[in-house]
Amino acid sequence: MDLTVLNERDFYSYLQEENKKTFLKMIETFENYIAPIMRSKGYKRINQAERTVLFSFGEITFSRSRWKKDGETKIPVDEKLGLVSHTRFSKEVLYQLTKLANYMPYRKVAEVMELLNQVYVTKDSVLSAIQKAGELLKEKEDYRILSPEVKQEKIKPEVLYIEGDGVWVKSSQEQEGSCSKELSHFVVHTGCQENNRRTLKDKLEVISINYKEAKDKILDLIHNHFDITSETVIVTNSDGGGGYTPKAFKELAAAFSPKKHIHFWDAFHVNQLIKRIFNPFPPELKSLTFEGVKKQDKETVSLALDTAEALIDNEEKLEPFQRLKRQLLRNFDYTHRPEHQGLSSKGIGVMESQHRKITYRMKNKGMYWSDKGADTISQTILLDHEGKLRDLFFGDWRENYEIIQERSQHTTGYFLRVGTSKKIYDLPKVDLPQKTVQIEE
Repeated sequence: MDLTVLNERDFYSYLQEENKKTFLKMIETFENYIAPIMRSKGYKRINQAERTVLFSFGEITFSRSRWKKDGETKIPVDEKLGLVSHTRFSKEVLYQLTKLANYMPYRKVAEVMELLNQVYVTKDSVLSAIQKAGELLKEKEDYRILSPEVKQEKIKPEVLYIEGDGVWVKSSQEQEGSCSKELSHFVVHTGCQENNRRTLKDKLEVISINYKEAKDKILDLIHNHFDITSETVIVTNSDGGGGYTPKAFKELAAAFSPKKHIHFWDAFHVNQLIKRIFNPFPPELKSLTFEGVKKQDKETVSLALDTAEALIDNEEKLEPFQRLKRQLLRNFDYTHRPEHQGLSSKGIGVMESQHRKITYRMKNKGMYWSDKGADTISQTILLDHEGKLRDLFFGDWRENYEIIQERSQHTTGYFLRVGTSKKIYDLPKVDLPQKTVQIEE
């Protein structure tokens, strides 16, 4: 001991070394504890094997016993530590890398881990963690589909709000001449509440690189969480883009047979379109159009558009103008305001704010994404925002999923030969319900 000023990083390194000693002692104690238990179950110890794993408290190389019985090999220490096979990272480190990757580029994640934990990883290590998160997301979705439906009390909303929109991000996989890829994003909620800040009640979110998967999943979530009756009003809102047209939302709402379905053309996008159309023309025409929309006077809007069209003396400008004119008039019925329908506007038009957590990480930093990377990061961002990211790595669903997998392997199956392939696939038998087929004469 002397008067030298304490170097915290050196002291932290010392604590890490002490933690490693404690950890290795714990492994030794557990090995002595589990050995008689394994023997009593008929397992035979076959060898001792080393493994190097990066934990949140440092990288450690340790030795553990491998046990075998009837061709089955078990490593109790790995199970005790919750280690994933064929990876050098603990689940805690995988979780931390994934969480940090929701906020910053992979290289920055590596720098932060070194700064705060004195744990050294590379950007490729972060990529591996994201890939593992992608595998877990797929397994959890499989578990959701395969697990028996748990009966829960459903929410009975008077009004259910549904919005959808696409988020475009730069793609590292150029497809059909496009360097961007769309993420399909849907939000469902039952209204707005204000505590310290305005929040959406009973909010559910879905995002996917695949539009159909996103739409199917939001339908499932609505079915599982909400009791839609003949007294429920479904309110939808969108910018009218591909996949988010009034027709698309009409079909979505029809799946639940509500009392009424009301669709709105998002007010922000309507205002942007009007400004875009009338910017080259006298401001009086723009004001007249806004007034017509406010009063739901289609004739006034049509008059303003016809007047502007008459002022165009360039054929190249005429066609784009007419396209926007048709768009505004065709969808004019959806420009009505919520107040006209006895609704509050507070819970409508929320997509842009809901996009922000996605775009902040994926769009505004000039990042390029593979399809898998974009799909995984966007979903982990939503889970993190909902406080459910840790459950992806440590939730009870993992054990239940493994039980379902194990049972499926012992299910009596039948053989199927596909095409000219020599492979034989053993598929589980499933008892399908009998369907009544009605034949039209």
